[in-house]
Amino acid sequence: MELLASFIKSFVLLFAIMDPFSCIPIFVSLTSKFKEVERRKSANEAILVAALLIAVFALFGTSLLDLLAIRMSDFMVAGGLVIGLLGLQLMFADETPKKASNYQLAAVIIATPMLTGPGVISTVIVLTVSEGLLVTLAAAFASLALAWIILRKSYAFMQLLGKEFISVFSRIMGLLIVALAIGFIRKGLGA
Repeated sequence: MELLASFIKSFVLLFAIMDPFSCIPIFVSLTSKFKEVERRKSANEAILVAALLIAVFALFGTSLLDLLAIRMSDFMVAGGLVIGLLGLQLMFADETPKKASNYQLAAVIIATPMLTGPGVISTVIVLTVSEGLLVTLAAAFASLALAWIILRKSYAFMQLLGKEFISVFSRIMGLLIVALAIGFIRKGLGA
């Protein structure tokens, strides 16, 4: 039961920070001139790149911190600040996406910094220490699986929900992320 609670907490946190719904307008804009097969390829590659980044930081993030002599409590405060800034950015963002010239460029832009930016990377490292490697990877890959579905169906979501709803939802996710970031900072300062 405790393992399930840990997974759910990690999943919600990572999914909120990834915020794949905020990627919809950008993905639609970047891929508007693509054929359907290129859109699918962009979504697939974005998730693959994001998964590789998450796996690398889950497996080697704490070793990197040790190598640089950074204490986990210091990293939690720094990660909390980064995550908080990301949340504020989502709350007050004005989406003005740039056009991408090919599906690989679109995939890279969506993979990083959209899905796996500093907030997700910081969170993965912190969760690996606090919740364990397997729980973190399971939650991250479950979040990416849901993000993949959202990207693959982004045109349908855009038509169904509308750009305004997606924008409001992203701002709400931003507020949730700021609250979670404050928790990280409080934990880091308490350590």
